[in-house]
Amino acid sequence: MKEIDYDNIVLDEEEQWIEDHLEEFEPAPAWMHDALREAASKPPIIEYSSKPNKKVITLRLIEKDIKALKAKASEEGLPYQTMITSIIHKYLTGALVDINEARKIIKV
Repeated sequence: MKEIDYDNIVLDEEEQWIEDHLEEFEPAPAWMHDALREAASKPPIIEYSSKPNKKVITLRLIEKDIKALKAKASEEGLPYQTMITSIIHKYLTGALVDINEARKIIKV
């Protein structure tokens, strides 16, 4: 197993923000730890097959959003339509996390 060189890790903007504000975080309540442990032990099953149970839809999006979505999908190494499917599925199953909501637990 490869060792991680923690001194030379390059953080993205969001990761750097978190590191810069670590002292502002408050411990989560015990019930939340338990809920997160349980959720982590049973991750949602996400199927991305081209088999039946999929239906073609038409979706109108703002061109700027499409370009941003394609760029994000490319960064993740995914086709953009797969990313859209993933985002919708995560939202509907409660697995999509809003970073702004998560930041509300940070002491400001």
